Amino acid sequence: MVYYFTCVLSFLAGVNLTLDDQLLDFTRARWNRMLMKGFWSLLVLMVMLECLYLIFITPLAPEEFFRHYMLIPAALHLSVLVLSELCLRFLEERMRDYALLAASSVITFIIVDINVEIGYIIPALFLPVLVSIFYFSARKLIAASLMSLVTLYSLYFFNTSMDISVVGIVALTAMLGAFCLIARGVISRGKEMRQYYIHAAKSNQELLVKNILMDKLAKTDALTELYNHITFHEYLDKLIEHHDTTHMPLQLALIDIDNFKSVNDHFGHRAGDSVLRQVADLVRSQAGMNDFVARYGGEELAVIFTDKSADKSLQILETIRQNIELAVYKELGSRQITVSIGFADYDREGKEKFFIRTDQALYNAKSQGKNRIVLAGDASAAGEQSRFAWQ
Repeated sequence: MVYYFTCVLSFLAGVNLTLDDQLLDFTRARWNRMLMKGFWSLLVLMVMLECLYLIFITPLAPEEFFRHYMLIPAALHLSVLVLSELCLRFLEERMRDYALLAASSVITFIIVDINVEIGYIIPALFLPVLVSIFYFSARKLIAASLMSLVTLYSLYFFNTSMDISVVGIVALTAMLGAFCLIARGVISRGKEMRQYYIHAAKSNQELLVKNILMDKLAKTDALTELYNHITFHEYLDKLIEHHDTTHMPLQLALIDIDNFKSVNDHFGHRAGDSVLRQVADLVRSQAGMNDFVARYGGEELAVIFTDKSADKSLQILETIRQNIELAVYKELGSRQITVSIGFADYDREGKEKFFIRTDQALYNAKSQGKNRIVLAGDASAAGEQSRFAWQ
């Protein structure tokens, strides 16, 4: 028995993993464990049935029946199971499936060999073919079919108690062939279904990516790749609602490039676009993970700060202002670019007044000489007119 088990494994040692094996690799260990549980359950069932046979049916002496039909077969069955467990633990992964197929073949050989006089039990030799279906592999089905043929003809030629004619063995062989064809159909159908679901999943994934890209295009500015004006207002609405319930710190900064019209007039719009992209990159590089940077319109950017104090946000803005002033703009030669920044800390005054205060602070920064940060005044003192009111 052990020799046969070893020979089968050696014969299959050169078999490479197919694509199907690789596709099902993520479930192989779980299914192999389920099959082993089935083999252990089969041992328990065999012992229970033999006990019932001993008590109610057999004419043999209990000692003889116990030794011949229970002790020896159970010991052999147990040996196969222990060897299979060792194979699952120590064999390389691609060989474990074949080890279980060989184990199923040896187990059915043991069961049929001691009960060969029960004619209807002989088809149990087809168990390896049934087991091979779990792997959805034509190669494993062929291996299982060969194992079943070997066990069938071994019993026919070497078990003298097997009372079966040539016609009977031919019929069993034909039955095995038919069973294999059915198993092959099941495997083919399973592969078709798997390919269908793989294709469907891939199509859904491509559609999801396309939708994400379309959503991103709808929400971002093409030139700077920052969020656009509409997305800014949507996000600000949600953050204000969140602040009203959680009191999360929230600040807004409006950043305007100084004298940007003269850049376009003297160096052209292409140079202006390049400057705008570079300024946007400098602002984005300093913003935190939870901050929101958008192109509000023209040469004006907006930054929403969250989860940080106003002092920390002002430090970040000062770093941004200095970096923009010190940056080199190749399209402009030696000319510097500066920005004016208006800043406000949200004071539960609502979105419109919050924006008006920030906008007024930006206006003050421009009127006070540019290239500076101006903090917004108290919410109750904010004016009622702003670009926000008509945009």
